[in-house]
Amino acid sequence: MKAQGVIKGGNIVLKKVPAGKELHEGDKVEVIILPLRKKPHSFSTFKLGVKKEHLKREKIYARS
Repeated sequence: MKAQGVIKGGNIVLKKVPAGKELHEGDKVEVIILPLRKKPHSFSTFKLGVKKEHLKREKIYARS
């Protein structure tokens, strides 16, 4: 079963629980925490601007 939730204080509040699965207060569960959104880089980034035709194997290994 996969459920989604948010951390509020020291608690995890479930937002999405699969249909047909019932959880009751006091039930013991195992929790694995995976962040859903990555934090933005703390440094500036830029696009490399490499053209797709230059990424082809034939173009890279072609003898000039």
